[in-house]
Amino acid sequence: MEMYSGRPNRLDGIRVVFLEAPGEPEGKIIQDRKIDNKSVLLKFKDVDTREQARQLVGKEILLPENQKIALPRDTYFIHELIGLEVFTDSGDYVGRLTEVIQMSGNDVYLVRGKNREVLIPAVGEFVREVNVNQGKMIVRLLEGM
Repeated sequence: MEMYSGRPNRLDGIRVVFLEAPGEPEGKIIQDRKIDNKSVLLKFKDVDTREQARQLVGKEILLPENQKIALPRDTYFIHELIGLEVFTDSGDYVGRLTEVIQMSGNDVYLVRGKNREVLIPAVGEFVREVNVNQGKMIVRLLEGM
C-alpha cells in the first residue's frame, strides 16, 4: 500500500481502518503491520488467503475524521481541496479543483473550468489563499495558464 501521508508511522496505534467499498466503507481490524519509508504492509484479521488479499488490492484505506492528524499552517488534506471553487486574484472564475497530482517537488492542482483545464503548481507564488470553510481558492495565474 502506498502512503499518502508521508509519515511511515501514521498507522501506529490505530487498530481499525476502513476500506473504500461501494456504499459504506468496510471496517477491518489490523492484526499485524510492517512499515518502511515508502510503504505499509498490513495483515487484517479474517484475511488469511492470497485470494482474499487480492480482493483488497487497490482499495484506499480511510480513517475517521476523529483520527486525523493536525497539519501545519497552510497545509491541507487532499479531500479538503477537491471541489474548491478557484478564482484569480482579480476575481475571475477559473473552475473547480478536481484533482491533486502529487509530484516529487510539489503538488499540482488540476482545475477544470467551463472550456479549459488549468494546472496550477501548489506553491505560494501561485496559490494566494485557500479557504476551505468558504469552499474557495484564490490563485495568481501567469499569462497563458
